[in-house]
Amino acid sequence: MFDTADLPYPERFAAWRESIGVFLEVGLVRAGDEEHYDAWAESYLLDDLILSRCAASATKFDRRPLRVAHDSIDHYMIQVLVRGTIDMTLGRHALSFPTGQVILFDLADTMDTVNSTFDLVSVIIPRRRLAPLLARPDSLNGAAVDPTSATGRLVSTYTLSLYQSAPQLSPTEASAAATALVELMALAFNGVGQPGGDVSESLAKAELLRVQGFIRAHLAAPDLGPDMIAAALGISRARLYRLFAPVGGIAEHIREQRLRRCLTDPVSAKQAHRQVAEIAYAWGFSDPTHFARAFKQRFGRTPSEVRRAATPLARRDRPSVDPRVGDRLHEDWLAGLG
Repeated sequence: MFDTADLPYPERFAAWRESIGVFLEVGLVRAGDEEHYDAWAESYLLDDLILSRCAASATKFDRRPLRVAHDSIDHYMIQVLVRGTIDMTLGRHALSFPTGQVILFDLADTMDTVNSTFDLVSVIIPRRRLAPLLARPDSLNGAAVDPTSATGRLVSTYTLSLYQSAPQLSPTEASAAATALVELMALAFNGVGQPGGDVSESLAKAELLRVQGFIRAHLAAPDLGPDMIAAALGISRARLYRLFAPVGGIAEHIREQRLRRCLTDPVSAKQAHRQVAEIAYAWGFSDPTHFARAFKQRFGRTPSEVRRAATPLARRDRPSVDPRVGDRLHEDWLAGLG
């Protein structure tokens, strides 16, 4: 839960920017808007999907190329726009989405949007769950479902209903509902046309995305590293080092992705039966002491604290960074994407 209502107006935008800044750059649309800014969000973790309802004053949201390369978050973010409009720049194209639209943002791609004062329901879906069901998994950034079509009405109604029902769902029910939502999203977006895009920009990103995809698919491999990647993809070691130099190097990138999996797995209903040490070992951390130190340094909490915070009881008792804005637990989930 996040809510700026108890903050003085001058502090509200800064709190929202810090909260959403774990995966998006957030800016004001006009200078001085912070004097009357307001934002509210409620989020649920349904298996490995993040379902949120969010309302805020006019805001600019961005994911720039270096940010995309650095965090390697490649999930799909699909939004049902309950109120407001979204204007998006995609390459040389300008797209506008009115109230009622269902829009897909590919977080492996860049994002440049301006939202009017808005209310929306958002679902963030791991690429590994949705991409295999899509006919064009890498060509849907900025795609929108016709809200008057049968699939458009179906996906809007189900997403809103799932948000309203989420507090009453058991973990087993939530997992089943998440699966149904993923399949419904695939049905809806397999029926839309290609959004506008810049072909040359897409080609320029393809090599880095291909390597990042290979890394994600082989994170559990003990020998994952430059030699394995170069041999499998036909890329020289020198080229790999140049690709990843802006984000601290390929070894650091692999370590970061493994830590992120060790953040999300302990709070997944499917992984509830596994010990944290077992999860860490499965993702390439053979030294428990080194893993625990690296995890706390990266996320500010131990793995056990993260797991406890995901339970309903711990969620109520968990101390806030600032008790005036709520528990902000969604930041842990967003930081664990990847």
